[in-house]
Amino acid sequence: MAVFDEPTQAALHLADAMCGASHDLDPDLVGELRAHYSEAELAELILVCGQANLNNRAGNAAKQLLGP
Repeated sequence: MAVFDEPTQAALHLADAMCGASHDLDPDLVGELRAHYSEAELAELILVCGQANLNNRAGNAAKQLLGP
């Protein structure tokens, strides 16, 4: 049994995909996301995933430049 339902799994896959080359998302993932979320919900998911990614990258750079 899966821990997360299909819409949540798709959102988690988006978050993972946005950590890499997000200019070329897997078409299957795009279809999955569109099947579960409205355009407004997709926009919100993109922004939330992007902000989390930015926070992680900025934090990693800050640790390297400024120390722990």
